[in-house]
Amino acid sequence: MLSAIAQMHGRSDKLKFYGVNEPDKPELIDEEYSVESLFPPKIELFYKVLAQKKCDKDKVYSLHEPEVKCIGKGKEHKKYEFGNKVSIARSYSGIIVCAVSFRDEYDGHTIDDTLDHVEQMLGFRPSRAACDRGYRGQKESGTTKIVIPDVPKKNVTYYQKEKAHKLFCKRAGIEPINGHLKSDHRMGRNFYKGIFGDMLNAKLAAAAFNFKRAMRRFFVLLEWLYCFCLLWNGMNKKCERPYLAFAK
Repeated sequence: MLSAIAQMHGRSDKLKFYGVNEPDKPELIDEEYSVESLFPPKIELFYKVLAQKKCDKDKVYSLHEPEVKCIGKGKEHKKYEFGNKVSIARSYSGIIVCAVSFRDEYDGHTIDDTLDHVEQMLGFRPSRAACDRGYRGQKESGTTKIVIPDVPKKNVTYYQKEKAHKLFCKRAGIEPINGHLKSDHRMGRNFYKGIFGDMLNAKLAAAAFNFKRAMRRFFVLLEWLYCFCLLWNGMNKKCERPYLAFAK
């Protein structure tokens, strides 16, 4: 507001210097130059911030990012986080196949959209999806069965218990992936603007994780090929202890 008024005063001084009649002061304060007309979205946002109360819904937590939501974590060391939710889906081999951004929906309500994106990426819909207990409330999504850790029933066999236990242990492997996405691939703090920036940041972080994982596997393969070549050359030269070349 101060910069706009200063620019108008500077403009009137220039007009006076070149011999143009300066308008009267009441004409300068017009609806055309009012603060509400120059910055209507910002003024409405300021009014909303001043009028909101502690228990109101859809509160504004950031002036430069009004879309930021307060997400309850339910943990003792960190009860709340400010930002948006991201649903991560990975395959059994550990590759992230989907990263979808949401605002502040319940976890169980994000399953359908997440599985739709997985189907677009893979070309088929998985038969089972292992989720944590935060996704309670939905047993299936289309042709996909939602599996959640729970107390096994009495009529379940030992083989079924072991199979479910291995599946849930495999599902728990996504928790460190979430930590690596936040700490190593900039998902912990988003520097892009708006809702589209939230979606873009989630997909770029997932792509960077997959690329780093593929490069790590590629370098391991190169190391094995190099060691095999050293071992092969040592055996062709009739080396008495060829495993020394492998150790190098």
